[in-house]
Amino acid sequence: MLAAAEDGGVENHVYALAGALAERGDDVALIAHSKHATSVCSNVAFHALDLTRSRRNPLARRDLQRAIAAAKPDVVHAHAGKAAALVAALALPCPTVGTVHGTKRDLAAYKRFTQVIGVSQGVIDQLDHPAKAVVYHGVPAPKPGAGACRQTIARELGIDPNRPLSLAVGRLVPVKGFHTLIEFWHEDLGNLVIAGEGPERRRLQRLAAGRPVVLAGFRGDVRNLMQAADLLVISSTREAFHLGMAEALRERLPVVSTRVCGPEEILPPEQLADSGSLEATIRRSLLDLDATRGRMAPTFDWAERTLTVERMVDETRRVYTQAMAA
Repeated sequence: MLAAAEDGGVENHVYALAGALAERGDDVALIAHSKHATSVCSNVAFHALDLTRSRRNPLARRDLQRAIAAAKPDVVHAHAGKAAALVAALALPCPTVGTVHGTKRDLAAYKRFTQVIGVSQGVIDQLDHPAKAVVYHGVPAPKPGAGACRQTIARELGIDPNRPLSLAVGRLVPVKGFHTLIEFWHEDLGNLVIAGEGPERRRLQRLAAGRPVVLAGFRGDVRNLMQAADLLVISSTREAFHLGMAEALRERLPVVSTRVCGPEEILPPEQLADSGSLEATIRRSLLDLDATRGRMAPTFDWAERTLTVERMVDETRRVYTQAMAA
């Protein structure tokens, strides 16, 4: 279930997981806001419920209890903090699984769950729970024969295809650190393309004026952009697991990141930076891209084996089985 009426990494993860579980033959029902109905696969039973009310709202809890009873599940899986708090407040006849999708100080609600999943090790390190596991996001493999033409992408974005091209992906919100990235981005670093939308657009647009930075807005073809890029840059001050990183690694695109959950567990140390050294790490990675790709080759191979939808589903189903057997 989802409690938020937003579009982001958590929601995309849930869509993918629900659809993949249904394709395996599981009966899957998703309880979520009606706005998510068109994003879910047709083989997933959708139960529309507005849970944007307070997590302490008794009517919201009553409506959720009724929706869960109507679905008759063997296990209830709550995604992210608000959904977890709502489920934790209910008396349910079936086991519960809660996924921690963010870096939260207060994880008390998850202690009431049968099993807990973290999208990275860092987000559940501080949780005292006897049954917790890490399940990384799985993303589709690159499509065979699908190769983005750098010339075409460059022409569309109005940039020089012969200069280095770095890509940043995410919602335009302060926690993503895009303002810091733009402030130190100069001509000698090549082009920077930021794919995403959000409330920070106007501020970032002003910062980008006169710099080789393109705010490309929401893009449904991020994987194509990755195929055309030289580097993915993650500048976040806080992350649970960057979905764009998983996609970049599956595309064998080098990544530079700040030291946040997910990247610091997966990337080579040379590709990680404190906020003050991010520019230098980017510069070093772009200066010798062949060496950077070579350094990241073992991580690319690991991602090809690990960051798959199939593995994500296998590991999630294993948690469900353990919850039902508890």
